[in-house]
Amino acid sequence: MKGDIVTNDHVVDGASSISVKFPDGSTYKATVVGADPSSDLAVIHVNAPASKLTPLQLGDSSTVAVGDGVVAIGNPFGLDNTVTTGIVSALDREISAPDESPIEGAIQTDAAINHGNSGGPLFNLAGKVIGINSQIQSDSGGNDGVGFAIASNMVKSVVTQLISTGKAQHALLGVGVKTAASGGVAVTDVQAGSGAANGGVKTGDVVTAVNGVAVTSAQQLRSIVASHQPGDSLSLEVRRSGSTTTLHVTLGTRS
Repeated sequence: MKGDIVTNDHVVDGASSISVKFPDGSTYKATVVGADPSSDLAVIHVNAPASKLTPLQLGDSSTVAVGDGVVAIGNPFGLDNTVTTGIVSALDREISAPDESPIEGAIQTDAAINHGNSGGPLFNLAGKVIGINSQIQSDSGGNDGVGFAIASNMVKSVVTQLISTGKAQHALLGVGVKTAASGGVAVTDVQAGSGAANGGVKTGDVVTAVNGVAVTSAQQLRSIVASHQPGDSLSLEVRRSGSTTTLHVTLGTRS
């Protein structure tokens, strides 16, 4: 047990010092291993005895279904060790990261999440972590029954990179997109020098499938790209001027 702890980037951003408080009241200093504003995830390392460290097991967020029971643990309003329960109320939500990048595939829950829950785990009823609680949507500033957690599969991908190199890379297709009224995803612009440009994607194209999987919304296409790594290749089925063609693109790195 190494003492690496996952939290939100916005929890540690700008901090001059970090400490971790354990259930027995003991406190230990911690340092930032790596942070990623584009996914709102960070890893800190605490120098505490192994006897105080109890690792949690990450679940597979791709198996989560709407209606599944969930449990959130956090420190809302400074109230230590607060537990709330609820269900998964929606999947594949798009939320905004601190640097305004879209975070795809977020889990929506009605478990009470308030200020101070950020960076805490969202468990399934088997006790596995399926998300990191990150945001609420609220008109009142408190819990209105709409909270969001970063899905565990994204957490695993980003955190592995942060522990290894201190930073995370995100895949870039290099297009602006919008959901097409006629079905598929319309390309509104293409970034020069991007994987999309080099693969022959043009403004006005309508992407109808990626790697053989039909796409019906801009958010779905962004989610597919986000699930890949820079350097991965994608096969795009594109509708152009009344005909269909297949283009092969290599994903770049989002800065």
